[in-house]
Amino acid sequence: MASKYGRNAWTVQEAANAADAYATYKCEILTLVDDDEKTTASWANQPAKEVVIFSEGSVANDDNIIIALKIAGSYGADIEISHDNLPFTVKGLLIEEVTIHGVNGESQNDLLTVLSFH
Repeated sequence: MASKYGRNAWTVQEAANAADAYATYKCEILTLVDDDEKTTASWANQPAKEVVIFSEGSVANDDNIIIALKIAGSYGADIEISHDNLPFTVKGLLIEEVTIHGVNGESQNDLLTVLSFH
């Protein structure tokens, strides 16, 4: 079937799988105050296939945040990034939860949005 319609044509199975690839999404806004830790709602029953973290409004570009991803029931190593590196996208993993917190009191009422595709 692909040869009749060219290189970019989908097979029947590929088209059926693509319909459910990103069937649902969730969006959560987290407010970071100092070093408070904020966690998204648990997605254990339907883990996220892709997560995008971006800032809402203006934030100081020298603020750093720490992101931890819960995968297969446990958190891995922390990821420290600055707001200069937002939006931050993670895909190719089945993520159950995201935890974000500021570093050394640098986050002062920063609003971050976590957009997850399931």
